[in-house]
Amino acid sequence: MFTDEFFPTPQAVIKTMLSKISRSAEHFLEPSAGKGDIAEFTLASRRSASVDCIENSPELCAVLRDKDFPIVGHDFLSYDGVCYYDAILMNPPFSNGDEHLLKAWNFLFSGEIVCLLNAETLRNPYTKTRKLLAEIIENNGAVEYLGDCFATAERKTGVDVALVYLKKEAEDDSLDLWATEKTERAVNDDIDFGNIPAVIDRLGNMQHFYDEANANMFKAFQHIRKAQSYMDANNVTIYQSDLSSILGMATKNINSAKAAFIKKHRNTAWHEVFSKMEFHKHLDRKQRDELLRDVDRNGNIPFTKENIKGTLQNVFEQRQKLFEQSVANVFDELCRYYKGNSNHSEGWKSNDNYKINKKIVFPYGCEFNKKWGRYFSMHYGHSMDIYNDLDRVLCFMTARPFEHCETIGQALKRKFDILGRDIHSPFDNLTESRFFDIKFYMKGTVHLTFKNNEDWALFNKTAAKGRQWLGSDAQNEDAA
Repeated sequence: MFTDEFFPTPQAVIKTMLSKISRSAEHFLEPSAGKGDIAEFTLASRRSASVDCIENSPELCAVLRDKDFPIVGHDFLSYDGVCYYDAILMNPPFSNGDEHLLKAWNFLFSGEIVCLLNAETLRNPYTKTRKLLAEIIENNGAVEYLGDCFATAERKTGVDVALVYLKKEAEDDSLDLWATEKTERAVNDDIDFGNIPAVIDRLGNMQHFYDEANANMFKAFQHIRKAQSYMDANNVTIYQSDLSSILGMATKNINSAKAAFIKKHRNTAWHEVFSKMEFHKHLDRKQRDELLRDVDRNGNIPFTKENIKGTLQNVFEQRQKLFEQSVANVFDELCRYYKGNSNHSEGWKSNDNYKINKKIVFPYGCEFNKKWGRYFSMHYGHSMDIYNDLDRVLCFMTARPFEHCETIGQALKRKFDILGRDIHSPFDNLTESRFFDIKFYMKGTVHLTFKNNEDWALFNKTAAKGRQWLGSDAQNEDAA
């Protein structure tokens, strides 16, 4: 993690950097983010701020994700994502900081940049890049020399540091209100015909702005509808509440609105990619939740054909590992409430160190109701998740379509409907699903017995792989 170019920014220096940025700035980018010190300080100092990060080191990316910072890219010098930021705060590698700062200047649409550089980069402009940078600074910013401000830092260096501030202004898209009336005419208390033209001019301006507001809003409606048609083509839905919030931003800060929309659109598009490929289809609930969490965390990666292809290929290559983990998760849930497992969180009890018994006892598998009749019903929520996860992984292991499988839940519900709402002992408490013989009891317990010994063995073996247990039977089977 601690490469020769990794020097976390001291907090006092970050404070100086942030003080250069306008208070109205809300949307920040930190390239070469490291472990996110600048991003953390920015969020702590400005409550309305949001910070996107770019970082190349996988280890540091993991640190940033743990801190819930959006990672929008990895190599800033080749990054071509969203350029609508109010400000860029950066501590790039000292060895080629001039390239990073020029990239930031060319990349940013409009806003402010504060960058730390090796002072020698500015004092000795012998390369074409440094000369161009010196010209940009002269015309658009200023330099402050901080000296050896990293001498007492977390990772020390004696480099003489310069702080560069740049401001880039795009074309002003605001209206020059009352542009046709440069000076306001005086109106006497006694209004006569000489004053009426002034009032008429003001009213004429009001009509002009009214008409222009209508015309531009109608154009906006057309563009919004066209944008929606393209999103519909991708089956991407941005909810009305999110869209209203983004449109509200546009009335105050166009950069924030653009950035918020692109972030939401890109994240939603990534979700749709995974949905279309149906990777979640054979995963248990826990794995599906983790996959969606990872999509949310990493959904800021540029939405390009190359990235889509590479990401799906990575997931495809890991599909067996993901599935084995799903089986192991289901295994844990099935064993969780066994009476021999005193902590009710991990562990198992079976004939072997990596097997569940052929009969699975599930204590909260159904519910018997006595208040408004005497009838059985399903425990929806957690119980149904376990039933569906178990059937789902068994279908995948045995190459059967889950959609055509009679599941545990369906079998129980069918039997409960037959028994009706006035049940007294004795009663027929047996039913069967595609993979199990099922018994259920008034205390809510459900017994599931594998019909097929091969299905039972395959489930245990796959769970053992997912848990990386080294059971002797599993080793012998693999060796065979």
